[in-house]
Order: sequence, then C-alpha cells, then structure tokens
Amino acid sequence: MKRTLHFGLLGIGVLVAVGIAAGAWLLGTEDGLRWALARAVAASRGALQVEDASGVLASDVHFGRLAYRSEGFSVELREAGGHAGLAAALAGRVSLSRVRAASLRIDLAEEAPPRAAPPAFAFGIALGAADIDLVEVRRGNATYGLRAVHIDEAAVAAGGAISARASFRLADERFPAAVRGELQGMLESLRVSLVAQEGDTRVEARAVLSAAAARPLQSIEARAGPIDLRRFDAALPHTALQIELKGAASTSDALRGTIALRNAEPGALDKGLAPVVRVDARIASADFSALRLEALHIALAGGGRLEGEAHASLESVNALLQASGVDLRALRSDLRRTTLRGPLELSLTREAQLIDGNLSQEGMSLDARVVRHGSRVEVRKLRAAAAGGEVTGNGRLDLEGRWPFRAALAFRRFNPAAFGDYPEGSISGTATLGGRLAGERDIEARWVVAGSELNGLPLESTGNARIAGRRVLRARIESRLGQTRASAHGAFGRPGDELVWTLNAPRLAEIDPRLEGKARASGVLSGSWENPQGRFDALAEALQIGEGPRFSAVSARLAGSLARHEAAIALRGRDLDLELDVRGGWGSQGWAGEVRSAVNRGDYPLRLLTPAALSFAPDRLQLGRLEASLGEGRLLIEDLRWAPGALASRGEFRRLPVHWLILALGATRQVGGDLALDGEWSIVAAPRIDGALRLRRAAGDLEILADAPLALGLAETSLEARFAQSRVSVRGRVASRFGNLDAGGEIAPAPGASGLALGADSTLALEGKIAFADVRLLSRALLADGRVEGKLTGELKATGTLGEPQLHGEIRGEALALELPPYGVFLRNGELRASLQGDRVQIDSFIIHGGEGELSASGSVPLRLAEGNARIAWTATRFTIMDRPELSLVATGRGEAHFDGKKLALSGDLRADRGLIEVARERLPKLGDDIRVVGGERPAARERGPLPVALDVHLDLGDNLEIRAQGLEGKLTGHIDFATTEEGELRAWGKVQTLNATFYAYGQKLQVDPGILVFDGPIDNPSLQVTAWRRNMAVEAGVQVSGTVRAPRVQVVSQPSVPEGERISWLVLGRAPSDATKADLGLLQAAAGALLARGDAMPLDRRIARAFGLDEITLRGTGEAQDRVVAVGKRLSDKLYISYEQGIGTIASNLVKMDYSLSRRWSLRAETGTSSGGGLFYRFSWD
Repeated sequence: MKRTLHFGLLGIGVLVAVGIAAGAWLLGTEDGLRWALARAVAASRGALQVEDASGVLASDVHFGRLAYRSEGFSVELREAGGHAGLAAALAGRVSLSRVRAASLRIDLAEEAPPRAAPPAFAFGIALGAADIDLVEVRRGNATYGLRAVHIDEAAVAAGGAISARASFRLADERFPAAVRGELQGMLESLRVSLVAQEGDTRVEARAVLSAAAARPLQSIEARAGPIDLRRFDAALPHTALQIELKGAASTSDALRGTIALRNAEPGALDKGLAPVVRVDARIASADFSALRLEALHIALAGGGRLEGEAHASLESVNALLQASGVDLRALRSDLRRTTLRGPLELSLTREAQLIDGNLSQEGMSLDARVVRHGSRVEVRKLRAAAAGGEVTGNGRLDLEGRWPFRAALAFRRFNPAAFGDYPEGSISGTATLGGRLAGERDIEARWVVAGSELNGLPLESTGNARIAGRRVLRARIESRLGQTRASAHGAFGRPGDELVWTLNAPRLAEIDPRLEGKARASGVLSGSWENPQGRFDALAEALQIGEGPRFSAVSARLAGSLARHEAAIALRGRDLDLELDVRGGWGSQGWAGEVRSAVNRGDYPLRLLTPAALSFAPDRLQLGRLEASLGEGRLLIEDLRWAPGALASRGEFRRLPVHWLILALGATRQVGGDLALDGEWSIVAAPRIDGALRLRRAAGDLEILADAPLALGLAETSLEARFAQSRVSVRGRVASRFGNLDAGGEIAPAPGASGLALGADSTLALEGKIAFADVRLLSRALLADGRVEGKLTGELKATGTLGEPQLHGEIRGEALALELPPYGVFLRNGELRASLQGDRVQIDSFIIHGGEGELSASGSVPLRLAEGNARIAWTATRFTIMDRPELSLVATGRGEAHFDGKKLALSGDLRADRGLIEVARERLPKLGDDIRVVGGERPAARERGPLPVALDVHLDLGDNLEIRAQGLEGKLTGHIDFATTEEGELRAWGKVQTLNATFYAYGQKLQVDPGILVFDGPIDNPSLQVTAWRRNMAVEAGVQVSGTVRAPRVQVVSQPSVPEGERISWLVLGRAPSDATKADLGLLQAAAGALLARGDAMPLDRRIARAFGLDEITLRGTGEAQDRVVAVGKRLSDKLYISYEQGIGTIASNLVKMDYSLSRRWSLRAETGTSSGGGLFYRFSWD
C-alpha cells in the first residue's frame, strides 16, 4: 500500500513538474509564443494572420504584422509590441500595457453584412497605455486617417462591459485637429463622447450606440464652432458658424431631431461674407441614405427670410421655399434696399435640373427660370424690372461637342440706379451673343444702344466684334456719352493686326465728377496677347483730380511693345514744369528699365544728373543709383530695395531745399522759407530696423506764413537717429532767435512685438528742454499794437507708448509783462509755475501785477482742449485792468473759468475799486438806421448771434466809479448780475444809480436826482428813472426820463408845478417868462450854443468858461447895442454865486454882483461898480 502511494505521489510530482515545465516553455520562450499563435491561427480558420512574432508571453511581445479578416471588415496591425501581464492571465484576463504600433489599418466593406448579435467574451481584456502612429479607416475609395493615437486605457470585461479613453490627431495637413474620445457601457448601450479642437474651432459630440439594436445610433447631441467656410475653399465667404444637432432614433426613422445654425458675422457677398444669420429645421432620416428638412427657416441679413422644406439624397435634391422681406443690399452692398417676396423652387436630379424663382415688391420684380435636360441648358425666362424699365433675356447652351450657345438681352428704359448704387439712366437697346465655348472659343457679339441717357447725358453705342480663340476680329465700336466720344476699329491678336482707337473728352467731369479739364487720346494696338505692341498719345488740359493739384497740361507718349517700350511724360502746373523720359519693358519678373531723364523748371528746379535703373513687380521694387540736383542742392540715392517685410536704402543729400518737403506734405500755404538741409541715411529693415539717419541745417530759414510772415531765425537745426533692431535712439537740437530746444531719448519695441516692431505699443523715454530767448521777439511778430516781455523755460518728458504717450514736465515764466497801449493794459512782474501731468497742464500758480494790485490764477487745462474739463480759478486784488485817460478800471474779486469741450463758462464776483468812463465828445453825425441813400448799397442786416460764453458774474460798481458821457458827470454805484440763457442770450438783473451827478442840457448844469437804471432781462433795454434838475431857483425845473432805453418817455417837470411853457423858461432862462420881454437875444444865444456844440451835451460857451476855471461866460442885453454886456460868473457853493459884468455898448459900465440864496423863495443880492445897491428878494409863482 505504501509502495503504491509512493508511486502515486511520484507520478503526481512528475505530472506537476511536466506541467510547470510546459507552462514555463509556453510563457517563457519564443517557441512557446509561436506555438500559441499557431494554435490561435488554426482556431480562427485563417481569419487571424501573424508575421514576424518575437518575445515571450510572460513579458514583451512584438509582431511585424498582425491581421484579422471577417465578413465585412478587416484589421491589420503592423510593427506592434507590448507587455503582457502574467498575473492578469492567471486570473483569467488578457492584460497588455506599453503597447506601441506603427500603423493600424481598418478596411470596411462598401455593403454592410447582415447584422449579427454582439459576441460574448469568455475572458476579460485590459489594455494599458498604447500609442499608434497612424490609424487608417478605408471604405471603397475613401480613406480617413488619424495620427498620434494615444489610448490612456481600455478594458473589456468578461460580461461585455467596455470602457476606454483615447486621444489622437487627424491626419489632415489642412485641418490637423486634436481629438479626445471616451467609451463607457455595454455593447447593447454604449455611451460615446468626443471632443475635437482645431485652431479656434471646437467640436463636442455625445452619442449612445447599441450593437444589438436595429438602429445602432440611439441618440446624438453635437455642437461645433466657430467654423469658417473660407478655410475649406478660398472662394467661399468668411463665416463664424455655430452648429448644434440634437436627435434620436424613433420607430419610423433612424434619426429624428433638430439642427440649428448661427452665423455671428453675417454680411454681403461682395464683402467676403455670407448673408445668412440663422438656419433652423427639423431633420429626419429613415436609413441615412436621404435626409428630410422640415419647418426649414433661414434668416437672411437685412431682415429677409426663406421658409419651406427640402429633401436631399444621393440621387436628388428638392426644395420648395417661400421668400419674404429679402433685401438685395444685404446680398450685395451696392444693390438697393428691397423687401422682395415670392416662391423659389430647386430640383436637382441626375437627369434634369430646375431652378425657378419669382421675387417681387411694389415697383420691382425679378423672374428667372433655368432648365437642364440631358446636355441642354436653357434660360427660358430672365426678367428684371423696376421704375418703369426692364431687361429681359433668354439663352441656350448645349454641353455636348463644342458647347454651342446663344443668348439675347433686350433693354427698355432700363435704369441701373433702380437696382442699386449705379449711375442714373434710361437705357434702351439690344445685345446678342452666340458661338461656341468649348475648344477654341468663337464668340460673336452685337449690340445697339440708342435713345438712351446715363447720368443725365445722352448715350449711344453701336458695335460688333468676334472673339476667335485669342484673337479679336471685325471690331467696330462707336460710343458717345454727352460730349465724350470713343471709337475702336480693327483686329488684334496676330502679327499684322491693328486695333485703332480714339478718345475725345471735352469735359472730363461728364465721365467722373471728381475730374476737371479736358482730354484727348488716340493710339494703335497691335501684336498678340503674348507680345502686345502699340503706340498712343494723350493730352489733358486744366486737369485736376479731386482735391489734388491742378495741372495746366499733362501729356504722355508711349511706343513699343510690352517687352520693350519708351514713354515721355510732361506735367505742367503751378510751381511745376516736369518732363520724364522712361525706357523699359515688362517680363516674367515684372517691369525693368531706367529713368533716362527727369527735369523740372520753375520755383522747384530738379534735374536728374545720370540715368537711374528702376525695376518693380507687385512684390518688389528696386532703384539703382540716382543722383539729382534740386535747385542748389544735391540728392544721392545709392540704393533702394523693397520687398514684403524688407527694405534697404542708403544715400545722402547736400543743401537740400526744405521746400521740397513742404511741397510733399502739402503745406505750402502754411510754411515757407529758404531753409536748406544736409544729411545722410543708411537703413535696413528685415523686418526690424537697423541703421542711422542724420540731418542738419546748412543755410536759410523757415517762415510761418500768416498775415504777417514770421521768420523763425534758425541758427542751428540738427537731428540724429540710430536704429538697432527697431530700438531708436534720437537726439535733436533747434536754436533760433526765439529760443532753444534740446531733446533726446529712446523709442523701444514692445515686448514680444513682431515684424517691424515699431508701432502704437512701442515704449517712449524722451526728455527735452526749451528756453525762450526773449518773449519780446515773439510779441513783435504776433502783436502789432502790443508787447510781451519775460522769460519762459520748460523741461518736458515723454513716457508711455507711441499710441498713448504720457507727458510730464515743468514750465516756468519770470518777469512776464504785457502791454497793450491802445487798450490801456499795462501788466508787469508776472510769474508762472506750471507742470505737465499726462494729458493736462496744471497751472500751479500765476501772478501778474497791474497798477498797485495783482491778478493770480491756478487750475488745469487738458492738452486736447476739445475734450473739455478745463478749469481755472482767479483772484484779483485792486487790479488795474485798464488805465487810459478816458477809460480806467481797478477791480477786486474772484471767480472761475470752466470749459466743458463745447462752451466756456465764466463765473465770479467783481467789485470796482476805482474807475473812469469818459465818452469822446467830438463825434461826426451819422444817418439813422431808417434812412436809405438812393442808389447806395443796402447794408446787410446784422443779426446778433448767441454768446459763445456761459456767464454767471456779479458786478459791484462800488462808490468810486466816475462817468463823463454826453454831458453827464458824476459817479455810478449799484449791483448787476450778468448771466446767459440756454440759448446764449445775455441777460442782466440789478440796479445802477448815480451819485452827485450833474447833466449839461440847454446850456445849463442840472443836478441828477434820481438817476436810476433797472436791469431785468435784456441788457440793452433797462428801465429808466432819471430826473435832472436846475436847482436853487424859485421854480426848480428839470427833465425827467422814464420808460425803457428802447421806448423812453421824456417830459419837463418842476417844483412847484407850473405850466409847461413856464417850466421850459425856468429850465432854459432861469427866470419866469414875465422877466424875459427883452430876452430874445439870450434865447437865440442858447439856441446857437446848442447848435455850435454839434451834438455835445456841454455848450460851447460853457466849455470856454470851464477852460478858465469859470462856470459861465455869456453875452447879455436887451437887443440894443448900447445895452449889451459881457458877464462871467463862478458858483462858490450851492448858495453863493458871484458874477462880473462889463458893458460893451456906447455906455461904459461895470458891475460886480453877489447872490446868496437864503431858501428856495428868499435870496439876498449886493452889487457895486458903476452903480451900487442891494436887496432882499422873494419869489412866488403860480399856474
């Protein structure tokens, strides 16, 4: 028994050892690998193929080729290898990691085999990281490639659960998209998600698949965008599409859902955009071989829309749409705005195609029908009508043989402007085309346009021509537009052919309103398209293009072939008499030749000293050595080469007249002078700039052209700039009789800048100093009647960028003075302290003295004044604003000036400390505004415009403001508030009254009491309350003015009240009418005095008396010569009056009188001389 057990155990041990050895051989040797693969190939009945296998199953394995073929598909893996997981294999799973393969190819049959149930897995499969260089999926002639496929992980459980994550790149040179995908679920319900990114375009998709279901695609949701169609084909418009798709399988359809398309950048086709804003539709497909679009809605730019349904399959496309609100301008920007509506039909099959549409609105219709059957295409109907005119046509094209065709168009009062931004016209005529399009083209064209207009000018044109291959035959064209005539006759295309043409345009403005002048030209075109030859002569007179310079004459003559020709061009105009002689030709590399001569005579002399080689093409330009004299100067361009992204030039100039630069800048009306410059440059940009530029004054000066030209008095001008990889170091200096400017610094490219690297983002670091030599020099040029003195200096810095520079610095002024003698302005000892802070000038302090007082100000002003937000506060202390003999003002106050970019606002309070207003006495008479001189020119009516200043000023006249005007002497006091309305009208509110004022009228000195002006609105129409009295008489008479300035009311008043005639007697004569029986001579004297005063308020006798310190010089008498006396008098006080009388008649006499007023009615008189006496007088009067 024991022996039997021993042999049994020994047998088991042997079997185990053999098993272990067999397993070790299978898993640990390459022979074991080949044996296992051979069994697998045999089990697959040849479906599995393995080539060049190496490695061991327990570690790394490698296959040169691994392929599997099944019904409907095949899979081939080349140069693949990986690491097998032994522990997983012992647990019943296949585990591979670190898999690497060169390629994976999957071939799918064009016809899918019958669907079978998903296979069951007897064991699990786990795949770790895997990389495949190229994955190709082929079906028929279509190939889809994926590059750099990376599988993060993949697993198939024994029960059929699947999970995987992978990434790859599409093998497309134009759209190398990066894609990430994920699988999760069972074959019966497998969730798939996909994310792709290519440039700015992102695609996201999620779907549910079922391998066992009749409809494998259970649901899908996808979105993509932005998509630019131009990236697929340069001929397509630019778009920014966002597409969203949602769908699911249903009982009747393989897919049913919705699709939505949005275009973020719609626009007209001629702008390179697509005129589609939005597309919405319901989609349905039974088996993915055809697609139905239901409830289709297409929103067009401009508000139009297309609605309907469509059906598409591999065999046909059909659509029925209804258009509404279609705007042609949204389709093409030069068409008119429309709201067209109507049906559109599209039917495309392999046998026939149909496009039919009829769009219309009030006053316009578009109708077309195009049909194709087999090889024949017919335009059966074409009609465009608007504004009472139309164009109709039809045609036919056979796509077999040489494609024979014919087409006919008819115009009837056709107005191009009715369809868009085209010339206004009324065109009637016909045009026919016919011939063959395939092979060597042979086209015959005829047209007749008669009884037509274009832009209001008569239009006629007749012609016929034949195009045979590359040759034009039997061309005969005659056209007339207004006074412009053009013709062409002959042939072109072969040696010996000649096409003769002429153009005569007496009024170029008929052709283009931007042109002025007249022109005529003629020529002959010969040769072939490959080597055209010809000659032409052209002459234009009084030519001007837009706002450009005006040429008295422009002529051109050209002769030769395209490969070799000569041209002579002459331009004559103001300051220009230029002649050019050019020789060269066009070749495969562009135009190459030389400028043989260039001469300009006149104020800007120029002469090319030696011929200069010149060549150019669309992508390059090269100028050889060019040496020219410009007046007394010389210009040498040693080299000039340009290509996209590269420029190189070097040269020098000596005594170059700066007026050439002024002419090039178009500033001949602003700047002049005889400044000449020396300089040199050497610049290379590829694309960043390296090199240097230097210029300096050689001689001459610059002038600022104005009413009185201002010479700058330049003594030195220099500029030096050095470039190193577009980093610019600059240094400049200007010295003139007005001052000196020294500046320098650096301009550097922005970090990360590409290309030229100099632009708005380039950084600045500049510094400068400016010092005026003497402000007086500047004032002489700018102020004819004034003078400014003082010294100004400044230090400036510029930082930031070229696009947004930040300015900083300080400005100082010392010993500033301003004198304007005609206006009585004498300011002195001024000081200014200001700083530049960014885009604002901060006035820290400004003080200037006038008389015994001063004016101070502070605030800030933007450099761009139009932006507003300027504010300056000022304070005046006993400041002498004006100091003239007849006009002076000393004031104290404070206020503020503000500018908001549109209007200046002034506010503040001002008090007059002292002043004088004296109106000139001598004035020439003038006619009233209501008088017109017969035959004279009627003066233009002057309208008062709104005041461009918003005022809010309070004025206190104080108590020491004297006035002497039109006989009024005294002082003014009161308060006035000045303000402007929203409409800009000046208004005033307040009251002004006189103090101790007198008024000279009727030869008398009258006391003003009261003298009041009341302002309550318009400044030129205050209310008046003024009375001027003749005091200290028994009857005090006076003149009273009331009402307003525009409607005054004047009357004579008295205290006590007496009749009007007696009031005038007391006012003029100073006595009652009863005492004037012999006073006719005195009355005439007063009248004569008023007349001799020529309108002055103070009479002549009063002015003579005042000159001697008296109050009165008069001639008295009774009318008889022997009773006449000369009397002079002086009022010593308001009660005491002394006079002296000297007889000048036959009886000599003299008398000294003294009158003293005790009251209004009682007075004392004493007199001595030829006779002496005295008395007490009582005055009494009644009505």
